Amino acid sequence: MRALVTGASGFVGGHLVEALVAAGDEVRCLMRPRSDRQWLPAAVELTAGSIEDTPSIERAVTGVDVVYHLAAVTSTADPADYDRVNRGGVVRLLEALAAQAPHARLVFCSSLAAGGPARAGRALTEADPPAPIGPYGASKAAAERVIEASGRSAVIVRPPAVYGPRDRDILAAFRLATRGLAIRTGPPGQHLALIHVHDLARALAQAGRTPGATGVYYVNGGNYAWEEITAAIGRAVGRRVHTAALPRLALSAAARGARAWARLTGTRPLLTPERALDLVQPAWTCDDARARRELGYQPTIPLERGTRETASWYRARGWM
Repeated sequence: MRALVTGASGFVGGHLVEALVAAGDEVRCLMRPRSDRQWLPAAVELTAGSIEDTPSIERAVTGVDVVYHLAAVTSTADPADYDRVNRGGVVRLLEALAAQAPHARLVFCSSLAAGGPARAGRALTEADPPAPIGPYGASKAAAERVIEASGRSAVIVRPPAVYGPRDRDILAAFRLATRGLAIRTGPPGQHLALIHVHDLARALAQAGRTPGATGVYYVNGGNYAWEEITAAIGRAVGRRVHTAALPRLALSAAARGARAWARLTGTRPLLTPERALDLVQPAWTCDDARARRELGYQPTIPLERGTRETASWYRARGWM
């Protein structure tokens, strides 16, 4: 297949490109000229541009069979960026597809954040109405509505938190674990869904290849208690971790400070007020039965193996 990947320089995008190339697809990547290309295979075609530039999108989609849209803002110093890029990018992409590639299939990487936290003690399913609690989740849910209203055949994949080699967001938890420490920000009994990046890359690729698949699909590697996750990270780095609870007021203050610093320095904040709100929710869990049934999705990397391999990768690259 001839595939276009947006967001190819990102953590998930780079792994998806590798999976597509390994499967024999011809892959084109829409990238800003200064984007990091170090993880991309030499075989890919690079097209300069961005999801905010209509002419470059039109050039990128011309002649492709499937578009994997991963380009997104996940953390920012300006909350208005979420809607401008995440929803606005989908609007521009759909317009370009209508003009240049009307028969191309669309696979949109959304997020569990579009569905919102799990409610009533059970994992979310596709039948639950979206209930995002922050601007990032709201922008992803708005992008989904734009796709659904367009009438285009599309698959919307909602992954939970993603981890694995090259990820910088969860790196802080691994580094803390090497000191025997885990910082609890959520309530006791908190449960979280996690998916390894290799499983997510395979799920996205399967979504692009499955005839007749359409609509929203949750994908997941497993729903875990917070303690299970931190213990697995501790074992991966060879330490028994001890928990220190961070009061909610301290978390909020740290998030405001991180955003203010990001505005001053022009950098991407790791912690934001909306992210802090996510961290204190009792549960972020989802049920991926529909993806298993209709896409043939099956996670292959359990938490113990995934955290161990991630820690090994961090050590090998000198990140930890």
